[in-house]
Amino acid sequence: MSKSRMQHPALLRLVPLVAALALGGCSFIPTYERPAAPVAPKFSAEASQAPAAAASTPVRQAADMEWQTFFKDARLKRLIELALQNNRDLRVAVLNIEQTRAQFQVRKADELPTVNAGIAGSRGPTTTGAITSTYTAGLSVTAYELDFFGRVRALSQAAQAQLLGTEEARKTVQMALIASLANTYLNLLADDELLKVTRDTLATREESLRLTRLKFDNEAASQLDLSQAQSALEGAKASLAQQTRQRAQDENALVLLVGQTLPADLPAGLPLTAQSLVPDLPTGVPSELLTRRPDVRQAEQVLLANNANIGAARAA
Repeated sequence: MSKSRMQHPALLRLVPLVAALALGGCSFIPTYERPAAPVAPKFSAEASQAPAAAASTPVRQAADMEWQTFFKDARLKRLIELALQNNRDLRVAVLNIEQTRAQFQVRKADELPTVNAGIAGSRGPTTTGAITSTYTAGLSVTAYELDFFGRVRALSQAAQAQLLGTEEARKTVQMALIASLANTYLNLLADDELLKVTRDTLATREESLRLTRLKFDNEAASQLDLSQAQSALEGAKASLAQQTRQRAQDENALVLLVGQTLPADLPAGLPLTAQSLVPDLPTGVPSELLTRRPDVRQAEQVLLANNANIGAARAA
């Protein structure tokens, strides 16, 4: 009986510790459930007979390809490298990642106490003339919040989600930059092909006008034939001016995307007819592949961060 009386106060002293541990494990963060995508399970109803996994395999492979593998043109690759180095929006996105990473590290550090330790020593004579040594040591814990209701952990989770969101934002900026540069580069190649066709057409119209004027001088063609040949030549000249202007605009857009004047030592590029990207994608692609888009992932991380902030506000 006396033994049970001795154990009872010890059990009472353990109650606050157990309660603290129990409170430390609770969280007020709402349970997150990914919203259902408001799209059909597949992009094409005609391919419902094909297995979804087999249909999505080429798409997943294309989504996982690096841009260095995706593009085969050496000239285009060099231009993309220059654009990634010079683009200011991409630099801002990278700096935002570093800023958010620092904030996440601060929030993560708040989960642990700040411990300060110090030691000091001194030597001096006593009243009897002897030399004595005195040593002192101290240990202190400051700036620590007992996270009973999970507020600090919720803030840390929110910072982590914000960090992941900024990383997805950087991917979005990079993908948009690469896509814009590739489209502009291909437009420039198309402009060169159209200019070649337009110049050939102009040469043909000039030769046709020469032959028509020769016939007119020998009374083998009418004034109407001569006027039509002159009109066709002027139309070809107008088309050449338009195509030249369009090419200049596309070249200026390419320079703007690259962020500098085009270097003279660029490698030789492939012609437009030799540009080969990914093969034709199969029909019936699962709509869940939309969640691989970095802008969709960024939006989800923002939602997770707001969800964690709700838990932090409840625990405050």
